[in-house]
Amino acid sequence: MTGGVAVRGNLLCVTWSAALGHVFLFDLEARQRVSAWSVPAGSQGYSDAGGVAMDEHFHLFVADPHNNRVCHFSAFGRHLGDIGSPAPKNGDVARDRPGVLDRPHAVAVVGDTVLVGAGDKPRRCSVQRFTRTGTALRRLHSGGDVEATFGAPRSIWADAQGVLVADTLRGRIQRFRADGTFVSHTPCALSGALARPIAVLRLPGGNMLVADRGDEPAITALQPDGVHLGIAADLHARCVEPVAFAADATGRIYVLDRGGERVQRFDRELRFDQIVVDLPEHLDVAPGAPSEH
Repeated sequence: MTGGVAVRGNLLCVTWSAALGHVFLFDLEARQRVSAWSVPAGSQGYSDAGGVAMDEHFHLFVADPHNNRVCHFSAFGRHLGDIGSPAPKNGDVARDRPGVLDRPHAVAVVGDTVLVGAGDKPRRCSVQRFTRTGTALRRLHSGGDVEATFGAPRSIWADAQGVLVADTLRGRIQRFRADGTFVSHTPCALSGALARPIAVLRLPGGNMLVADRGDEPAITALQPDGVHLGIAADLHARCVEPVAFAADATGRIYVLDRGGERVQRFDRELRFDQIVVDLPEHLDVAPGAPSEH
């Protein structure tokens, strides 16, 4: 499972992987692809494309789990640099240090801060903060405890209200203030079932939308105190293997599903609007420089 989705203004970005990570940029108003490029290969000749975030300048930050980095691109596909120190080839302790990215999957950007969720096992430094130029800042502490670990977080949501972390192996959402101060845990499971949240988004009003791949796979809405809310039948009926969420300025929700191959849009009430992108129609991009359409 890989890939990500981000939206700002009339631009939608979708990431996808096959030997190399690929980035696709779509104009929502014109309903066409405007650009596509590949994530530069690492030392082994491969790259990946996981979560993606887009800032107010339409710059893109793409997680590359294969090469332990977040790639920073301009809206035109120019590679502006990488964020994160690579994980060491040998040893495990050094992978859990500030500034080191060990298989990053999630990325979010708010203001001048880039947040990255990483790791495939519990680690203390799984959620880190960087400047856009890659300077490591104070990391987030799981549960507010400097020694506690996150469980391989696969999704981060950040906005002016704060930060949400899908603490995947722990089966919960961790909530933080914008400055990184821990607020609370929100459990995702119902009736003791195993929960594995892999995508999270803050809904208008403060509730959370969560995609869970645990014992009872579903998309559900949660109050901050963990109460499960009923959601529109459209979301349950139409979404298959959801991977990631995004939201535009009007509150419409974009769901990357089918394992990362389709983007569907829903209105503020979570009612189906339209299929925005069916990615197999756009997989003709060749590795290398951006292509314009």
